[in-house]
Amino acid sequence: MNLLLIDDDKDFSSFFSEAVSSIGVDCQVITDPTAVLDYNLAKTDHIVIDLSMPNLDGLQILRFLKDKDFAGYISVTSGQAMPLLESAKEICQLHSLNFHTILKKPFDISYLDKLLNTPQSSSFNRTEAKRNNKLSSRLATKFSNALKLREVDVYFQPKINLETSEITGLEALARWQIDGGFVPPEHFIALAESFNLIGQLTNQIVEKSLKHFTHFLAINKELGLSINFSSVELRQQNLPDFLLEKVTEYGLSPHMITLEITETVLLEKNSISLEILARLRLMGFQLSIDDFGSGYSSVNMLQNGPFTELKIDKVFIQSMHSTEKSKIIVQSIVDLATKLELDIVAEGIETNEDLQEVRRVNCHYGQGYFFSKPMNATQIKTIITNWNTNYSNNKVLNKARP
Repeated sequence: MNLLLIDDDKDFSSFFSEAVSSIGVDCQVITDPTAVLDYNLAKTDHIVIDLSMPNLDGLQILRFLKDKDFAGYISVTSGQAMPLLESAKEICQLHSLNFHTILKKPFDISYLDKLLNTPQSSSFNRTEAKRNNKLSSRLATKFSNALKLREVDVYFQPKINLETSEITGLEALARWQIDGGFVPPEHFIALAESFNLIGQLTNQIVEKSLKHFTHFLAINKELGLSINFSSVELRQQNLPDFLLEKVTEYGLSPHMITLEITETVLLEKNSISLEILARLRLMGFQLSIDDFGSGYSSVNMLQNGPFTELKIDKVFIQSMHSTEKSKIIVQSIVDLATKLELDIVAEGIETNEDLQEVRRVNCHYGQGYFFSKPMNATQIKTIITNWNTNYSNNKVLNKARP
């Protein structure tokens, strides 16, 4: 592996270079950051960049590497506070660069093992990328066939009222299996968007979800149903009419159905998407901002979108019991949503500690593996039927109140 260190601290650079060279890694060092502008990066597999440097700082170098389409891995190092290093990581990922590791100075030499755990070459990465493109094309063909055969299934995850511990709704989630194994949803949804299959996928998920939902209502008539929609679908002007037609066909009311929309929808500043959201709301559908806090348009969406619900991203929920900053962020989101009269859902509740924290800050509803993993229609029927006996009176749920 060919490693490049960019750091103006000559003592640190000498120590670092000797340490990695002693285990057989070829390490080049640049102590004048501006020198990277003329450096031949063709054979460089991994670059370690210090953030705080004169004339050209690490963030400027990240932008330079983005413009150069650098294909190798990037790690960042600094003695600055960890939030700044985390921001550098986020910037790296937004630039579509291959982020690898944060090394906060001073660090133990044992951290180098993690740093050096990378593929052998950038040329390998490029070859692998081409191979992945071919695999994606083949996988898209399989997915298209699965849609034709209606093999994409719908699983459901309960949404729990955190005050009463009752099931109040279900989120419909697309699932696709190949050879007995599940393909991650983010993979096949990205395929559907890239290969113009998202319309077919949405139609099937809506159809199957509503059909199952009518059976669930026979067990609990107070349930609601949430369905996720891609930002691509929010550009289709016939979407509101299609949904209203389907809901009416199954004898349902629009107010029973919540459409979950990711933050990227209004980040795109698409007037058609906003018009479609407004029409859906006029028809009586509920609208939820999914993964709130994970994007950059959160406040803009609250101001301009006709939303009725806000789902707090699981990243914040799962770190509340260990990170004070996450507690403050979640409490602020809850306070804001409460003033805007939005329902508040905590996503990703996996432990009793998570449940205690979201109840403490007065989230209204919760979802996560602590209550139930996503299940197929037959399994979720059993969960709904037995919930009051087996779950609602569960001592763990009840003792988790603050």
